[in-house]
Amino acid sequence: MTNIKYQLSYFLKHRCAVWEFTLKCNSKCIHCGSSAGKSRLNELNTEEALKLVNDLHSCGYDGIALMGGEPLLRDDWYEVAQKIKKNKMKLTIVSNGLAIIDKIQKLKKLQTDCISLSLDGATPNTHDYIRGIKGSFDKVFKSIQLLKAQNIPVSVITTVNTINFKELNLIRDLLIDQKIAWQIQIALPIGRFPRSLVVSREQFYGIAMFIASSFRKYSVKELPLIGGHCFGYFSMLLPELGLDLWIGCQAGKSVLGIQSNGNVKGCLTLPDDFIVGNVRVNSIHDIINSRFDLRNSQLLHKYSSQNYCNNCKMFKKCKGGCLGTAIALNSYDNPYCLRVIEKKLFKNEEFPFRWKIDSKISRYKYLYNKFLMKQI
Repeated sequence: MTNIKYQLSYFLKHRCAVWEFTLKCNSKCIHCGSSAGKSRLNELNTEEALKLVNDLHSCGYDGIALMGGEPLLRDDWYEVAQKIKKNKMKLTIVSNGLAIIDKIQKLKKLQTDCISLSLDGATPNTHDYIRGIKGSFDKVFKSIQLLKAQNIPVSVITTVNTINFKELNLIRDLLIDQKIAWQIQIALPIGRFPRSLVVSREQFYGIAMFIASSFRKYSVKELPLIGGHCFGYFSMLLPELGLDLWIGCQAGKSVLGIQSNGNVKGCLTLPDDFIVGNVRVNSIHDIINSRFDLRNSQLLHKYSSQNYCNNCKMFKKCKGGCLGTAIALNSYDNPYCLRVIEKKLFKNEEFPFRWKIDSKISRYKYLYNKFLMKQI
Protein backbone atom coordinates (compact mmCIF):
# COMPACT_ATOMS: atom_id res chain seq x y z
CA MET A 1 0.00 0.00 0.00
CA THR A 2 1.35 3.44 -0.90
CA ASN A 3 2.15 6.11 1.68
CA ILE A 4 -0.68 8.25 0.27
CA LYS A 5 -3.19 5.52 1.02
CA TYR A 6 -1.81 5.17 4.53
CA GLN A 7 -2.18 8.90 5.11
CA LEU A 8 -5.74 8.83 3.80
CA SER A 9 -6.64 5.93 6.07
CA TYR A 10 -5.43 8.00 9.04
CA PHE A 11 -7.76 10.88 8.21
CA LEU A 12 -10.68 8.51 7.72
CA LYS A 13 -10.27 6.97 11.17
CA HIS A 14 -12.82 7.60 13.91
CA ARG A 15 -11.58 9.46 16.96
CA CYS A 16 -12.39 7.52 20.10
CA ALA A 17 -11.75 8.36 23.74
CA VAL A 18 -11.23 5.32 25.95
CA TRP A 19 -12.28 6.36 29.43
CA GLU A 20 -11.43 4.45 32.57
CA PHE A 21 -14.74 5.51 34.12
CA THR A 22 -13.88 4.05 37.52
CA LEU A 23 -11.37 1.66 39.04
CA LYS A 24 -14.08 0.12 41.20
CA CYS A 25 -14.57 -3.48 40.12
CA ASN A 26 -16.52 -6.59 41.13
CA SER A 27 -14.05 -9.08 39.68
CA LYS A 28 -10.41 -9.88 40.43
CA CYS A 29 -8.84 -10.61 37.05
CA ILE A 30 -5.29 -11.89 37.22
CA HIS A 31 -4.37 -9.93 34.07
CA CYS A 32 -5.84 -6.57 35.10
CA GLY A 33 -3.46 -3.89 33.91
CA SER A 34 -5.05 -1.32 36.23
CA SER A 35 -5.03 -3.48 39.38
CA ALA A 36 -8.72 -2.55 39.66
CA GLY A 37 -10.83 -3.23 42.73
CA LYS A 38 -11.36 -0.08 44.76
CA SER A 39 -12.25 3.29 43.27
CA ARG A 40 -9.30 5.48 42.36
CA LEU A 41 -8.75 8.37 44.75
CA ASN A 42 -10.49 11.57 43.66
CA GLU A 43 -12.36 10.22 40.63
CA LEU A 44 -14.23 12.73 38.48
CA ASN A 45 -17.66 13.56 39.90
CA THR A 46 -20.83 13.58 37.81
CA GLU A 47 -20.63 17.27 36.92
CA GLU A 48 -17.01 16.92 35.82
CA ALA A 49 -17.83 13.77 33.84
CA LEU A 50 -20.69 15.44 31.97
CA LYS A 51 -18.48 18.41 31.12
CA LEU A 52 -15.79 16.06 29.86
CA VAL A 53 -18.28 14.42 27.48
CA ASN A 54 -19.20 17.82 26.04
CA ASP A 55 -15.54 18.80 25.73
CA LEU A 56 -14.63 15.59 23.92
CA HIS A 57 -17.49 16.16 21.50
CA SER A 58 -16.37 19.74 20.83
CA CYS A 59 -12.84 18.44 20.11
CA GLY A 60 -14.16 16.18 17.37
CA TYR A 61 -14.27 12.82 19.13
CA ASP A 62 -17.14 10.81 17.73
CA GLY A 63 -17.04 7.91 20.19
CA ILE A 64 -16.45 7.18 23.86
CA ALA A 65 -15.71 3.76 25.31
CA LEU A 66 -16.52 3.48 29.01
CA MET A 67 -14.42 0.91 30.80
CA GLY A 68 -12.96 0.29 34.22
CA GLY A 69 -12.73 -1.37 36.56
CA GLU A 70 -16.39 -2.03 35.91
CA PRO A 71 -18.08 1.11 34.51
CA LEU A 72 -21.60 -0.05 35.41
CA LEU A 73 -20.74 0.15 39.11
CA ARG A 74 -20.76 3.95 39.07
CA ASP A 75 -24.10 5.32 40.22
CA ASP A 76 -24.10 7.95 37.46
CA TRP A 77 -23.19 5.63 34.56
CA TYR A 78 -26.61 6.03 32.92
CA GLU A 79 -26.63 9.82 33.18
CA VAL A 80 -23.18 10.07 31.62
CA ALA A 81 -24.08 7.51 28.93
CA GLN A 82 -27.18 9.57 28.10
CA LYS A 83 -25.01 12.64 27.63
CA ILE A 84 -22.77 10.71 25.24
CA LYS A 85 -25.74 9.67 23.11
CA LYS A 86 -27.32 13.15 23.24
CA ASN A 87 -24.11 14.43 21.69
CA LYS A 88 -24.64 11.85 18.92
CA MET A 89 -21.44 10.06 19.84
CA LYS A 90 -20.92 6.31 19.64
CA LEU A 91 -21.22 4.63 23.03
CA THR A 92 -19.28 1.47 23.83
CA ILE A 93 -19.32 -0.11 27.28
CA VAL A 94 -16.55 -2.57 28.15
CA SER A 95 -17.81 -4.81 30.96
CA ASN A 96 -17.07 -8.06 32.73
CA GLY A 97 -20.76 -8.98 32.40
CA LEU A 98 -21.40 -9.38 36.13
CA ALA A 99 -23.56 -6.27 36.54
CA ILE A 100 -25.44 -6.14 33.24
CA ILE A 101 -28.48 -8.35 33.73
CA ASP A 102 -30.59 -5.84 35.67
CA LYS A 103 -29.55 -3.00 33.34
CA ILE A 104 -30.59 -4.50 29.99
CA GLN A 105 -33.59 -2.22 29.48
CA LYS A 106 -31.57 0.91 30.21
CA LEU A 107 -28.91 -0.22 27.76
CA LYS A 108 -31.59 -0.79 25.14
CA LYS A 109 -33.15 2.61 25.78
CA LEU A 110 -29.75 4.24 25.32
CA GLN A 111 -29.36 2.54 21.92
CA THR A 112 -25.89 1.51 23.04
CA ASP A 113 -23.68 0.97 20.01
CA CYS A 114 -21.81 -1.97 21.52
CA ILE A 115 -21.45 -3.87 24.78
CA SER A 116 -18.06 -5.55 24.89
CA LEU A 117 -17.80 -8.44 27.34
CA SER A 118 -14.76 -10.38 28.50
CA LEU A 119 -14.59 -14.08 27.70
CA ASP A 120 -11.29 -15.58 28.83
CA GLY A 121 -11.98 -19.29 28.77
CA ALA A 122 -14.07 -21.93 27.03
CA THR A 123 -14.99 -23.55 30.34
CA PRO A 124 -16.20 -22.19 33.68
CA ASN A 125 -13.05 -23.46 35.39
CA THR A 126 -10.69 -21.49 33.16
CA HIS A 127 -12.74 -18.32 32.79
CA ASP A 128 -13.67 -18.14 36.48
CA TYR A 129 -10.07 -18.72 37.54
CA ILE A 130 -8.76 -15.92 35.32
CA ARG A 131 -11.55 -13.53 36.34
CA GLY A 132 -11.25 -14.42 40.01
CA ILE A 133 -15.02 -14.86 40.52
CA LYS A 134 -16.84 -18.18 40.65
CA GLY A 135 -19.90 -18.24 38.39
CA SER A 136 -18.69 -15.42 36.14
CA PHE A 137 -18.62 -17.68 33.04
CA ASP A 138 -22.33 -18.46 33.38
CA LYS A 139 -23.19 -14.80 34.02
CA VAL A 140 -21.31 -13.67 30.92
CA PHE A 141 -23.24 -16.07 28.70
CA LYS A 142 -26.53 -15.14 30.31
CA SER A 143 -25.70 -11.48 29.67
CA ILE A 144 -24.88 -12.27 26.04
CA GLN A 145 -28.20 -14.04 25.55
CA LEU A 146 -30.20 -11.20 27.12
CA LEU A 147 -28.38 -8.54 25.10
CA LYS A 148 -28.94 -10.44 21.86
CA ALA A 149 -32.62 -10.93 22.72
CA GLN A 150 -32.95 -7.14 22.93
CA ASN A 151 -30.96 -6.63 19.69
CA ILE A 152 -28.17 -4.82 21.52
CA PRO A 153 -24.87 -5.26 19.64
CA VAL A 154 -22.50 -7.40 21.68
CA SER A 155 -18.87 -8.37 21.22
CA VAL A 156 -16.42 -10.36 23.29
CA ILE A 157 -12.76 -9.80 24.08
CA THR A 158 -10.44 -12.67 24.87
CA THR A 159 -7.17 -11.76 26.56
CA VAL A 160 -4.76 -14.62 25.93
CA ASN A 161 -2.16 -15.86 28.39
CA THR A 162 -0.41 -19.18 28.97
CA ILE A 163 -3.43 -20.47 30.92
CA ASN A 164 -6.08 -20.10 28.20
CA PHE A 165 -3.84 -20.26 25.11
CA LYS A 166 -4.95 -23.80 24.26
CA GLU A 167 -8.67 -22.99 24.55
CA LEU A 168 -8.94 -20.65 21.56
CA ASN A 169 -10.39 -23.41 19.38
CA LEU A 170 -13.01 -24.19 22.03
CA ILE A 171 -13.91 -20.52 22.49
CA ARG A 172 -14.30 -20.24 18.73
CA ASP A 173 -16.71 -23.16 18.75
CA LEU A 174 -18.86 -21.27 21.28
CA LEU A 175 -19.03 -18.15 19.09
CA ILE A 176 -19.52 -19.52 15.57
CA ASP A 177 -22.80 -18.39 13.97
CA GLN A 178 -23.70 -16.29 17.04
CA LYS A 179 -23.21 -12.91 15.28
CA ILE A 180 -20.87 -11.86 18.06
CA ALA A 181 -17.74 -9.90 17.12
CA TRP A 182 -14.65 -11.41 18.72
CA GLN A 183 -11.40 -9.60 19.49
CA ILE A 184 -8.29 -11.50 20.55
CA GLN A 185 -5.43 -9.76 22.34
CA ILE A 186 -2.56 -10.82 24.57
CA ALA A 187 -2.23 -10.10 28.29
CA LEU A 188 0.60 -7.69 29.10
CA PRO A 189 2.78 -7.72 32.22
CA ILE A 190 1.35 -4.53 33.70
CA GLY A 191 -0.79 -4.03 36.78
CA ARG A 192 -1.06 -7.32 38.64
CA PHE A 193 -0.34 -9.65 35.73
CA PRO A 194 2.95 -11.56 36.17
CA ARG A 195 5.48 -11.79 33.36
CA SER A 196 5.60 -15.57 33.88
CA LEU A 197 2.11 -15.94 32.35
CA VAL A 198 2.78 -13.88 29.22
CA VAL A 199 2.66 -15.95 26.03
CA SER A 200 5.99 -16.71 24.36
CA ARG A 201 6.84 -15.32 20.93
CA GLU A 202 6.15 -18.74 19.44
CA GLN A 203 2.71 -18.78 21.10
CA PHE A 204 2.16 -15.21 19.92
CA TYR A 205 2.75 -16.31 16.35
CA GLY A 206 0.54 -19.33 16.92
CA ILE A 207 -2.32 -17.05 17.98
CA ALA A 208 -1.80 -14.98 14.83
CA MET A 209 -1.96 -18.14 12.70
CA PHE A 210 -5.13 -19.15 14.53
CA ILE A 211 -6.74 -15.81 13.64
CA ALA A 212 -5.58 -16.03 10.03
CA SER A 213 -6.76 -19.62 9.63
CA SER A 214 -10.14 -18.66 11.08
CA PHE A 215 -10.40 -15.93 8.41
CA ARG A 216 -9.98 -18.63 5.78
CA LYS A 217 -12.26 -21.22 7.32
CA TYR A 218 -15.20 -18.98 8.26
CA SER A 219 -16.92 -16.08 6.59
CA VAL A 220 -17.21 -12.82 8.51
CA LYS A 221 -20.91 -13.54 9.05
CA GLU A 222 -20.08 -16.88 10.61
CA LEU A 223 -17.27 -15.51 12.78
CA PRO A 224 -16.50 -11.76 12.82
CA LEU A 225 -13.00 -11.97 14.29
CA ILE A 226 -10.14 -9.47 14.62
CA GLY A 227 -6.79 -9.25 16.34
CA GLY A 228 -6.10 -6.47 18.83
CA HIS A 229 -3.53 -3.72 18.27
CA CYS A 230 -0.78 -6.02 19.51
CA PHE A 231 -1.36 -8.21 16.44
CA GLY A 232 -1.27 -8.53 12.80
CA TYR A 233 0.68 -6.16 10.59
CA PHE A 234 3.30 -6.54 7.88
CA SER A 235 3.69 -10.28 8.14
CA MET A 236 5.34 -11.80 5.07
CA LEU A 237 2.81 -14.64 5.13
CA LEU A 238 -0.31 -13.73 7.08
CA PRO A 239 -2.92 -11.12 6.16
CA GLU A 240 -3.58 -8.07 8.32
CA LEU A 241 -5.39 -9.27 11.43
CA GLY A 242 -6.86 -6.02 12.75
CA LEU A 243 -10.02 -4.17 11.81
CA ASP A 244 -8.08 -1.33 10.19
CA LEU A 245 -4.91 -1.39 8.15
CA TRP A 246 -2.01 -0.57 10.48
CA ILE A 247 -0.61 2.95 10.07
CA GLY A 248 1.33 3.18 13.30
CA CYS A 249 0.37 3.51 16.95
CA GLN A 250 -2.68 5.74 17.28
CA ALA A 251 -2.06 6.81 20.89
CA GLY A 252 -2.90 10.51 21.04
CA LYS A 253 -4.05 10.53 17.41
CA SER A 254 -7.33 8.76 16.77
CA VAL A 255 -7.29 7.28 20.30
CA LEU A 256 -7.15 9.04 23.65
CA GLY A 257 -6.87 7.51 27.12
CA ILE A 258 -8.51 9.14 30.16
CA GLN A 259 -8.12 7.88 33.71
CA SER A 260 -10.95 8.13 36.22
CA ASN A 261 -9.25 10.99 38.09
CA GLY A 262 -9.01 13.06 34.90
CA ASN A 263 -5.43 12.26 33.91
CA VAL A 264 -4.95 12.13 30.14
CA LYS A 265 -2.49 10.10 28.07
CA GLY A 266 -2.41 8.83 24.52
CA CYS A 267 -3.54 5.33 25.48
CA LEU A 268 -4.48 3.73 28.78
CA THR A 269 -1.98 0.94 28.15
CA LEU A 270 0.90 3.39 28.37
CA PRO A 271 2.62 3.88 31.75
CA ASP A 272 1.83 6.95 33.83
CA ASP A 273 5.04 8.59 32.60
CA PHE A 274 2.99 9.41 29.50
CA ILE A 275 0.37 11.47 31.38
CA VAL A 276 0.27 14.86 29.66
CA GLY A 277 -2.35 16.69 31.70
CA ASN A 278 -5.49 16.55 33.80
CA VAL A 279 -8.91 17.81 32.78
CA ARG A 280 -9.36 19.49 36.17
CA VAL A 281 -6.39 21.73 35.47
CA ASN A 282 -6.72 22.28 31.72
CA SER A 283 -9.47 21.63 29.23
CA ILE A 284 -9.23 18.63 26.95
CA HIS A 285 -8.92 21.05 24.04
CA ASP A 286 -5.86 22.71 25.58
CA ILE A 287 -4.29 19.35 26.47
CA ILE A 288 -4.73 17.94 22.98
CA ASN A 289 -3.73 21.03 21.05
CA SER A 290 -1.15 22.64 23.32
CA ARG A 291 0.26 20.21 25.85
CA PHE A 292 -0.08 16.83 24.19
CA ASP A 293 3.57 16.23 23.40
CA LEU A 294 3.01 13.35 21.00
CA ARG A 295 6.29 14.00 19.23
CA ASN A 296 8.18 13.04 22.37
CA SER A 297 6.27 9.75 22.47
CA GLN A 298 7.15 9.09 18.85
CA LEU A 299 10.79 9.99 19.45
CA LEU A 300 10.91 7.70 22.46
CA HIS A 301 9.40 4.91 20.38
CA LYS A 302 11.84 5.46 17.53
CA TYR A 303 14.83 5.71 19.85
CA SER A 304 13.86 2.63 21.84
CA SER A 305 13.19 0.53 18.75
CA GLN A 306 16.19 1.59 16.65
CA ASN A 307 18.16 -1.58 17.39
CA TYR A 308 15.80 -3.62 15.27
CA CYS A 309 12.95 -1.59 13.80
CA ASN A 310 14.97 1.20 12.22
CA ASN A 311 16.61 -1.35 9.94
CA CYS A 312 13.25 -2.76 8.82
CA LYS A 313 11.93 -1.63 5.45
CA MET A 314 8.40 -1.42 6.94
CA PHE A 315 9.37 0.97 9.76
CA LYS A 316 8.00 4.14 8.13
CA LYS A 317 4.58 2.55 7.89
CA CYS A 318 4.66 0.39 11.00
CA LYS A 319 6.46 2.89 13.29
CA GLY A 320 7.44 0.03 15.53
CA GLY A 321 3.99 -1.39 16.23
CA CYS A 322 1.87 -0.86 19.35
CA LEU A 323 3.77 1.43 21.72
CA GLY A 324 2.04 0.18 24.87
CA THR A 325 2.79 -3.44 24.01
CA ALA A 326 6.46 -2.73 23.25
CA ILE A 327 6.99 -0.81 26.49
CA ALA A 328 5.16 -3.38 28.64
CA LEU A 329 7.14 -6.28 27.17
CA ASN A 330 10.39 -4.30 26.94
CA SER A 331 10.82 -6.03 23.59
CA TYR A 332 12.53 -3.47 21.39
CA ASP A 333 15.58 -5.64 20.73
CA ASN A 334 13.50 -8.76 20.12
CA PRO A 335 9.96 -7.51 19.44
CA TYR A 336 6.70 -9.40 19.46
CA CYS A 337 6.45 -8.85 15.72
CA LEU A 338 5.16 -11.32 13.14
CA ARG A 339 7.76 -10.24 10.61
CA VAL A 340 10.65 -10.71 13.05
CA ILE A 341 9.40 -14.09 14.18
CA GLU A 342 8.97 -15.24 10.57
CA LYS A 343 12.57 -14.32 9.77
CA LYS A 344 13.72 -16.50 12.65
CA LEU A 345 11.34 -19.34 11.80
CA PHE A 346 11.99 -19.43 8.07
CA LYS A 347 15.56 -18.04 7.99
CA ASN A 348 14.76 -16.13 4.82
CA GLU A 349 12.78 -12.99 4.12
CA GLU A 350 11.75 -14.15 0.66
CA PHE A 351 8.89 -16.62 0.54
CA PRO A 352 7.98 -18.86 -2.39
CA PHE A 353 6.08 -17.11 -5.21
CA ARG A 354 2.86 -18.96 -4.47
CA TRP A 355 2.85 -17.54 -0.92
CA LYS A 356 3.17 -14.01 -2.26
CA ILE A 357 0.16 -14.50 -4.49
CA ASP A 358 -1.70 -16.06 -1.60
CA SER A 359 -0.89 -12.98 0.51
CA LYS A 360 -2.45 -10.69 -2.12
CA ILE A 361 -5.58 -12.83 -2.18
CA SER A 362 -5.75 -12.67 1.61
CA ARG A 363 -5.49 -8.87 1.53
CA TYR A 364 -8.44 -8.56 -0.87
CA LYS A 365 -10.41 -11.03 1.20
CA TYR A 366 -9.62 -8.96 4.30
CA LEU A 367 -10.96 -5.76 2.71
CA TYR A 368 -14.06 -7.56 1.47
CA ASN A 369 -14.72 -8.99 4.94
CA LYS A 370 -14.21 -5.58 6.52
CA PHE A 371 -16.91 -4.16 4.26
CA LEU A 372 -19.27 -7.01 5.15
CA MET A 373 -18.61 -6.54 8.88
CA LYS A 374 -20.04 -3.03 8.69
CA GLN A 375 -23.25 -4.51 7.29
CA ILE A 376 -23.86 -6.88 10.22
